[in-house]
Amino acid sequence: MGHVAVFLTSMKIGGAQRVAFNLCSGLVENGHAVDLVLVEAEGDLLEDLPPEVSVVGLDASQVTTSALPLRRYLEGREPDVLYAMMTEINVAAVAAHRLARVGTRLVVSEHNTPSASADGIKDRLALRLAALAYPHADRTVAVSHGVSEDLRRFVDVDVTVIHNPVDVDRIRRRAAEPMDHDWFDDPSLSVVTSAGRHVPQKGFDTLLRAFAALADDDARLVLLGEGEQRASLRELADDLGIDDRVAFPGFVDNPFAYMGRADAFVLSSWYEGFGNVLIEAMACGTPVVSTDCPSGPSEILEDGAYGPLVPVKEPDRMAGAIDEVLREPPDSEALSARADEFSIPMVTSAYEDVFFGDEYSRQ
Repeated sequence: MGHVAVFLTSMKIGGAQRVAFNLCSGLVENGHAVDLVLVEAEGDLLEDLPPEVSVVGLDASQVTTSALPLRRYLEGREPDVLYAMMTEINVAAVAAHRLARVGTRLVVSEHNTPSASADGIKDRLALRLAALAYPHADRTVAVSHGVSEDLRRFVDVDVTVIHNPVDVDRIRRRAAEPMDHDWFDDPSLSVVTSAGRHVPQKGFDTLLRAFAALADDDARLVLLGEGEQRASLRELADDLGIDDRVAFPGFVDNPFAYMGRADAFVLSSWYEGFGNVLIEAMACGTPVVSTDCPSGPSEILEDGAYGPLVPVKEPDRMAGAIDEVLREPPDSEALSARADEFSIPMVTSAYEDVFFGDEYSRQ
C-alpha cells in the first residue's frame, strides 16, 4: 500500500474540507498510510478523523508562507503522493515540491470553476500563478467536467475528472436521527429545504422569490446555514410576504435529518465547483431541483434525468420546477441509487488510479 499526503488549509467545516475528510477515510480503509498536512492544524472536522490519519500542522500563518515548511515535510517524510486541494494550495505545493527535489508524485486539484470564483485581485493572481505552476505537477484533477473545461481556458494541462466522494452511508444514518421542527410533523404541509452559506453565490434571494411565486400556500421553506446575507434574506422574506412560511434555523449539527424529511431540496447557486449537497439530498431519497449553474449539477443530475435543472437567477422557472417535483416526485430509490455512484469507495478507487497508476493493484 502507498503513503499519501493530502494538503489543504485547515479542517474548518467547508466543502473542500469534507472532501478531504472523506478521501482520507477511504484511503485508510483501503490500507494506505495517510498524512493530512494542514497550513494550520485546526477545525471541527479534525475531531472525527479516523485515528489512522496522521495530522501534520505546518504552523504557517497563511498559504503564501507554507511552501518552505511543506518542503521540509516532503524532505523528511517523502510520501509516495502529495495531493493538493484548491488553487493557492496547489501553487504552494508545486513550489515546495520543486524545492524539495524528492520522488513524491504531485497531484493538484481544482474544486471551483476558476472563471466564476476568481472575483478579486488575489484570486486572479492565484490563477495566473496556477498557469505557471500546474504544468510542473504530475497530474491535475478537476471535480467536474465543467471545472475541467473552464480550467483549461487558463492552464495548458491535461485534466482528469474525478467527482467528489460523498459518505452516503453516514448521511442515511444521520437522516434517520430524530429532529424537532413542527413543519416536518404536519402531513398537510409540503416542506422545501436548502442549505449553504448565506452569500450571493448561493442565490438564496432567487429561491425566496421562487418560493413566493409558488401557488401552494401549504408549502414551507427551511433555509439552513449562516452568512453575511442572513439578515438581508430575512428582510427579503418579509418584503415578499412569506416570512411566516420561511424558517432560518441557522447552522444545524445534522442537516441530513432536515433533508431526509423534506419533500424537496433546492440548490439555487450562481456557480458551484460540483454541488455535493445535491448528492447528499439524493442519498436521502429526497427530490431535488437545481440551477443549471457551472459546474456540476448537470453532471450529477444527468442533464435533468434525476431532477429539474433551471436557469440561474430565474425565480419563475425555479418555482415551476419546485411545483413539479412536489406534485409528481421522482422515484426515491432511483435517486438513492444515483447517489451511490459518488460513494467514498467508488471515488477512492478512481483516486488510487491517479495516485499510483500502473504500480497500484487492488489487493
